Amino acid sequence: MAGDPRTVQAKRALYCATVRYGKMAYVSRFKTDREGLVKQRDRCIVRTDRGRELGTVLTSLELLSEAASSDGLGDLLRRASPDDLRNAERIGRETRARQIQYAREEVKKLNLPMKVVELDHLFGGERVVVYFVSETRVDFRELVRRLAHEFRCRIELKQVGARDEARLVGDCGHCGLELCCRGLLKDLGGITMDMAKIQKHTADPSKITGRCGKLLCCLRYEYVAYGEARDLLPPRGARIQTRQGAAGVVVDQNLLLREVTIVPEGSEERVVVGFEDIVGAPKTAAGCRGCAAPKADGGAGPSEPPEPSLEETKTIPTVHVEEPPPAVDFTAVAKVEDVPEGRGRSFEIAGRQIALFKVNGTIYATEGACPHQGAPLAEGTLEGTIVTCPLHHWRFDVVTGESVSGPSRLFTLECKVENGQIFVKV
Repeated sequence: MAGDPRTVQAKRALYCATVRYGKMAYVSRFKTDREGLVKQRDRCIVRTDRGRELGTVLTSLELLSEAASSDGLGDLLRRASPDDLRNAERIGRETRARQIQYAREEVKKLNLPMKVVELDHLFGGERVVVYFVSETRVDFRELVRRLAHEFRCRIELKQVGARDEARLVGDCGHCGLELCCRGLLKDLGGITMDMAKIQKHTADPSKITGRCGKLLCCLRYEYVAYGEARDLLPPRGARIQTRQGAAGVVVDQNLLLREVTIVPEGSEERVVVGFEDIVGAPKTAAGCRGCAAPKADGGAGPSEPPEPSLEETKTIPTVHVEEPPPAVDFTAVAKVEDVPEGRGRSFEIAGRQIALFKVNGTIYATEGACPHQGAPLAEGTLEGTIVTCPLHHWRFDVVTGESVSGPSRLFTLECKVENGQIFVKV
């Protein structure tokens, strides 16, 4: 019936916004049926699977399309009042330190192999989450009983790793800025030694490890650009010709500037040549890391490879190696209506973040993180086919991946739409 209040309630429009909440700086989307309830950067109260929590609004409210499902969205309850903020500040200044000290004393009394790192008070004192680190499994049932008796609320103990510990209690890194894991980074880990080697960082652990004792997260920021340059530039020992007509042997590479150093024929001088000035540059074989890479028999290559003589290189033909790409199947990611027109949405496939954009009804897929410093591109603004990074405002074309404002390039992914379902090949 037209006057049925349940019918009116069902037709009420829903709005959603992205909110950061909790000590671990979780980011999620929350819904509300009140237009203009909050605006960007407001403090708000949200309901999560843990209970009511105090958060910060990251994006403005936007209308949720009728076709989109709101099942996975939390509830945006209201804007935080001055009393809410004063109470949260009082807990952080007075109660938190005392409770952490009590928890650590109880751990010592029970002789548990764990270290209490931080406490997270949910809004209203409903629950306290205790973060701890431990190298083994811990039976903390007795500790939970003692903490619940002392704090008079529900207690949840959550074990975290070294990177999450740095996110909770770290301050600044080697660069003097706030730790990336406390600010812009959502997904931690996935850092390899190859990221340090390709950028020619020192092997001194104190220089390439962060506060957590793991490899620096910032090593991956420019790894894509370095990897692309390594695949483009001819390796050491290759004989090339420049557009100026000079020919020589590559003796060094500058991956950041995409330049190579050559020794011209009949000369001992070294000449720096840009990639755009190389004619017929031999393509790097798949898996090639240059002459300085470890040998296939397990022996390590020389730290400073000897410069090849011109007489030797003249008799060695350039070999082009092409490997067929591995077969990859398309994976269902989302429905077309899940991605609003002129906006981006972030999704995860097998632990990998991707971003989907809809431009004039067409879906485009790219890597989810900006190649500059890993900011989520789906949260940026989309003008035509150009997306602007929300952190440092780098701009990329979501169709080609070409950068409009920076030296890096964005990886694009093949995608297709079948029966209203979006499939992406990763």
